[in-house]
Amino acid sequence: MAAISLQRKLTVSAALGLLLVPGCHSVEQALPYAEAIQLSPDTLENLATQTVSVQVDHSTVSYRYPVLGESHPLTIEARTTMAERQTAFLEDLPDHGDPALEQDVELLAVSEHVLGIRITADSSGTRGEHSASSTLWYDTAGGEVLPWTALFEDEASVEAAHLEVAKVLQEGYQLSNEQLPGLVGEVHARAAEEEDSVSAGASPPAEEPSEAAGEAAESPEGNAAETGDADLRDPEQAWEAAERWAASPLADLAFSTAGGLAVRMDPADVPSAGRVSEVLLPVEPEETEPVLSELGYHARSAAVAGHTDPEDLAFDGTLTAKGSTLDCQRLKCVALTFDDGPGEHTEELLDTLGEYDAKATFYILGSLVSEFPEVVERTHAEGHEMGNHTWKHDDLTTLSADGVTKDLERTDKAIAEVTGQAPPTLRPPYGALNGDVRKATPHPIILWDVDTMDWQSRDTAAVAGHALDETVPGSVVLFHDIHKSSVDAIPAVLEGLHAQGYHFVTVSDLFGLDGMTAGEVHTDARVG
Repeated sequence: MAAISLQRKLTVSAALGLLLVPGCHSVEQALPYAEAIQLSPDTLENLATQTVSVQVDHSTVSYRYPVLGESHPLTIEARTTMAERQTAFLEDLPDHGDPALEQDVELLAVSEHVLGIRITADSSGTRGEHSASSTLWYDTAGGEVLPWTALFEDEASVEAAHLEVAKVLQEGYQLSNEQLPGLVGEVHARAAEEEDSVSAGASPPAEEPSEAAGEAAESPEGNAAETGDADLRDPEQAWEAAERWAASPLADLAFSTAGGLAVRMDPADVPSAGRVSEVLLPVEPEETEPVLSELGYHARSAAVAGHTDPEDLAFDGTLTAKGSTLDCQRLKCVALTFDDGPGEHTEELLDTLGEYDAKATFYILGSLVSEFPEVVERTHAEGHEMGNHTWKHDDLTTLSADGVTKDLERTDKAIAEVTGQAPPTLRPPYGALNGDVRKATPHPIILWDVDTMDWQSRDTAAVAGHALDETVPGSVVLFHDIHKSSVDAIPAVLEGLHAQGYHFVTVSDLFGLDGMTAGEVHTDARVG
């Protein structure tokens, strides 16, 4: 909005200047602009957001994302997109300075049919300042998260929208054909060539994927998406098309208050725009309508309706339950796990984990729940996961099948009475297993691939060093929070892994409970 206001002021000032010049009777033509519809998540009273900031010696990262319900696809995709950018930022930190990355989310459209969001990322202190943004669209009917291309009927419609942008740049900003930037210029040039060929009476050349649309993948069978003629109503083809058109300014489009499109351009690509922070080009409603898909129509209606009276936006306040927020198949995730507690040092550990928004899994003893009920309640309330570690650390292989069942049921019940939720996984003491244990437990069984041996060494530096040296994406790391030396090692572990771009998740988030079955044994979730 600030950019639009500044642009208006510059235009008015220039016009007044012309009027004051003796003998000059012309007034400068106002530059075309669009007023984009975008709302803060705070607009919706019942929409919860999660804000996180991690500040350490080498960097600061912060982000805010919407919490749309337990394991909601749009929450997962938005949070994962932010996490990918955060990892890339942390992996490329300079040796000096105060680098910072701030990510936020804005609402583009909200209705019973569609939810659109814009994710922004601003970084500084890393070889200059950089800004990036992208949009995501959730189709409630299909339960799918979709890219911007899904707002269009097909790729011909995407090209038509680029031609409209080119028209605005030429007629409104006086750019020549040669000055049209990036994909807008390439699409315009291709269209001009085809028009010249037809005008000359020659048969138009066979259509091939343009360089603007990216290189088509080789396939003996071929498909519509690979020829640049994708059916954008199909989610898979929409995502493939979005990859081909990744450099398009339409990737960051919004709807305008006029009912058309608002397309953001880098001011460096539009020199006649003046000194503004961004350029918002209008694609008028009559040019927008023919290119929109059904989802696009729903999105435009939702955007315009929300803009006129945002307080009336419908949003179900029950969709704010916490759940999985990361796709660990795409990220450097690690599960930090703590056995044998709760104990007198657990709350100190929770404080440290909170500084990094790190989620962990605690394999607790049922016999200790009544001794530390407040600690168990706090652990659960802060989003950590609790697992079953038996009642009092008995070797389950020494019990009968009935004995195993009773022990685990007793522990589940004790934990559920405090948290309202039974533990989803089991870690047998000593990692001891046999067929009877696997048949008797209703839980997936989680072991580990990184054993810090903290119970034996009681050496803080050695424990931290081992965790940092041995952890890889998908690791499950074993600690014991009953030892002060282990709890003291966690700040170094968190700082070191955070600097490498890791994300700290629960065991259920790492493996995905839907992919685990009772009695199945897991040690890690390494990819590849």
